[in-house]
Amino acid sequence: MNFISLTLRQAVSYSRVQGFLSWNSGILFLLALLINISLGYELRALDAIGYFSFLCLLERLSRRAFKYMLIVSSLVAACYFPFGRTYGAPNFNSILSLYSSNPEEAGEILQVFPLWYYLVSLGILGFAALVLQSPARVFPRWSGHHSALLTVFLSISLVAPLNVFYTEGTFSLLNISYPVFHFVKDITLINMTVNSEHRRMQELATLQDNWHMVAAKPMHQVYVVVIGESARRDALGAFGGHWNNTPFMSHANGVLFQNYLSAASSTQQSLGLTLTLVGKDQQPQYQNNIVTLAKRAGFHTYWFSNQGQLGHYDTAIASIAKRADNVQFLKNGNFISQDTQDMDLLKFTNDALNENSEAPKLIVYHLMGSHPKACERTHNKYETFVDNEEVSCYLYSITQTDNFLASLHQQLQNSGKNFSMIYFSDHGLAFKERGSKSEYLSHNDQFRQNYQVPMFITSSGDTRHRVVKAVRSANDFMSLFAEWSGIRSREVVPKYHFISEQLTSPAYVTNFTPSRIDYYKLPQDPFIPHSKILSQTALR
Repeated sequence: MNFISLTLRQAVSYSRVQGFLSWNSGILFLLALLINISLGYELRALDAIGYFSFLCLLERLSRRAFKYMLIVSSLVAACYFPFGRTYGAPNFNSILSLYSSNPEEAGEILQVFPLWYYLVSLGILGFAALVLQSPARVFPRWSGHHSALLTVFLSISLVAPLNVFYTEGTFSLLNISYPVFHFVKDITLINMTVNSEHRRMQELATLQDNWHMVAAKPMHQVYVVVIGESARRDALGAFGGHWNNTPFMSHANGVLFQNYLSAASSTQQSLGLTLTLVGKDQQPQYQNNIVTLAKRAGFHTYWFSNQGQLGHYDTAIASIAKRADNVQFLKNGNFISQDTQDMDLLKFTNDALNENSEAPKLIVYHLMGSHPKACERTHNKYETFVDNEEVSCYLYSITQTDNFLASLHQQLQNSGKNFSMIYFSDHGLAFKERGSKSEYLSHNDQFRQNYQVPMFITSSGDTRHRVVKAVRSANDFMSLFAEWSGIRSREVVPKYHFISEQLTSPAYVTNFTPSRIDYYKLPQDPFIPHSKILSQTALR
């Protein structure tokens, strides 16, 4: 470090003579700093200095290469800044979501970000334009200044690899910590992993399931699974939220699971681990899922979805849906300009219930629920103002889901059939820019609330409203499905009675990387309105 400091002093001293500390150089340093910040990695002053030295050196060696590097890195940084601020550095989940998204969903996500995110992005482009428009300077072919810049760049480049070598005993230049380098490396490696997972999913999607049935003794004629979206449990009044926004679930006869945890914190990962048989390698076996298990047991199956069928390619969940006997997607193909509501799914219910079949039925509804941007879900409507419009809309989107469940429950009752219905959400959300006027909720994997989701079961024979307080995990959903539906197979052997207070093994969840982590080691991100925060602060 002393060597680096000495070299930096020499470089600065020399630059005073050569005009190194000109306005143009100052703007270039600020731009290098912003590029480092924008890519979602932890800010390190040394990385900013090293990247600045690299740009200065490149300008002196090749003005054309310098311009190309500055244009590309500035454009990438400007485009990625809102995502880096919200989701952090690129990870498996963000790349998977990119492939699985569609124009409409992408447009809604862009509307969630605060205005100042885009102002910073414009600022990055503005600084880049100022640097590029400055007069080209003539430098000697090689000088001590070049040597000083090269030394600073290389010395800082080796800090992270040497630190890894010191702690782990392995040396690799791939451990260089410059965000620009890290970004390119991560995008490349993660993209390879996502493509590999996609190929695996496609291969499994073409395979016949290999369930080995033991018995099928369903207690009901109709089984309904309602998959919610982005509902964090503490936003629901029925599960202890501060607002009376779930009148149906709060009072209906059935079972509330007060400590149900999602398998992961994003839709594709979470539902892949929830709705399928997971192998010893902890990978979903997409061909072995709740739909194919029900079909093996003689059920007639339906899948009604308000989510996308296609992104860049079929999503993993769409591949499961297409295994059903009757499949309906409200949104087709490219999703463009299709304003559909979850309530629109109810038009399929009566036909499914009235279809002439003696076989038991499994009907799955996949909602858009509370997916950001919440005000798009509610058409900017809300009942109680909390913090700002987006948070208020989010709370009302929960009410819309509750209304959907109430209406569906009424349809099932009116059919005169014996039924049971499960509702759960795929994952929760986390607060961003908390306490500011720009506060919003977004996907995240770093807090307990990203995995704390509602689960509710109601059946035609229920006579009371009860609560299960024991921790339950979506990683065990296949066991619940077998217990609930009366289907037994050699592959799914329940380890405990899910609908009980029986204790289970410690809970784990899957984060964005994806890695299995201990849920209890995560910090809290509670849903506390600004007014309560202010009153608590005043009391202190």
